[in-house]
Amino acid sequence: MIYCNSCGIVPVPEKELPVILPENVKFGKGNPLETAEEWVNVKCYKCGKNAKRETDTMDTFFDSSWYFLRFCDPLNNEEPFNKTKIKYWMPVDQYIGGAEHACMHLIYARFFTKVLRDLGFVKINEPFKRLFNQGILHGADGQKMSKSLGNVVNPNDIIEKYNADSLRLAIVSFASPDKDIIWDEKVVIGSYKFINKLSRYFDSLKIGNSDKKTESWLNKTIKEVTGFIENFKYNLAVIKIRELFEHLPIETSKEVIEKFLKLLHPFCPHITEELWHKLGNKSFISLEEWPVADESKIDEELEKQEQAVEKLAEDINHIARLIKEKQGKEAKKAFVYVLPNEKGIFDESLEVINKKTALDVKIYAVNDPDKYDPENKSKKVKPGRPGIYLE
Repeated sequence: MIYCNSCGIVPVPEKELPVILPENVKFGKGNPLETAEEWVNVKCYKCGKNAKRETDTMDTFFDSSWYFLRFCDPLNNEEPFNKTKIKYWMPVDQYIGGAEHACMHLIYARFFTKVLRDLGFVKINEPFKRLFNQGILHGADGQKMSKSLGNVVNPNDIIEKYNADSLRLAIVSFASPDKDIIWDEKVVIGSYKFINKLSRYFDSLKIGNSDKKTESWLNKTIKEVTGFIENFKYNLAVIKIRELFEHLPIETSKEVIEKFLKLLHPFCPHITEELWHKLGNKSFISLEEWPVADESKIDEELEKQEQAVEKLAEDINHIARLIKEKQGKEAKKAFVYVLPNEKGIFDESLEVINKKTALDVKIYAVNDPDKYDPENKSKKVKPGRPGIYLE
């Protein structure tokens, strides 16, 4: 195209195509073609007056349509790329980008690849095996973060106020990476508190032997977190890691703690590296092998018991809230009635139940002759459904 002040945009006649680009250009600043004045300045094909050629000959997406091929052989001065190296490296295993790239970069990249395939330069049909579109980060005002809108959060400010690991952990905790998220500093504060809690835990940690329950939790978490990370479900991975941390006893084996740190490391690389060395390790945790789940140590029955304990604590808290709302009274004690074969499960977790409810909890079997049961709650007990009485 050429630009004429009188006629506007005028196409170059077909007989003059293709337009050969000049070689006497100067590189360094701006568009080199604009320095070739003899080439740029032409006569209008319609009115014959002075006109100028279009100098923006290629969109930036032209280069991004094949850069991945050049990356496989970046120092080649004889050809765009070596076929042998392309055969080794391509196609790309995973492509990550914004959804807006679908109509710009990806279409061109696929088109170029297929053309180069037809011309015999490559043998692949597609440049990328897998595509993952990441979401957009919005400011606290709900709008997409933008300098023009003035709602951008400076990462350095957050790092200065909290730390890099808190920011990193928060970013992956907001939501699934493919979802749009709204920035909320409260999530960073939550991550900051977790990291501080982790640091305090290591101050009181005693290295000893691990128990079956901890081993089950650990290996189940390794299995789940590995799958979540492979599928970009980082927020779910973080939830599982934090659940595991809540179940780590003060005394456990070094192996358990090391594997826990490895799971957390991709999200909190700084604190985990420090704690890794605090355990006496000389290597870098970042260079260690990823833990592999030993499924023989996963006890599903233990998990069911944990869920039963969680459910009991939730039910007690729910009843306590109802009493406060309807009667304006604070519950002080909780009496729980269970089937004889279930009593051992809750007895083992009595400390956890007391902690979760902030009440003095007593556990009775329904056939205990000395049980305290003023409202005969024990008569309504069913498998997996304890009776609860609060005072």
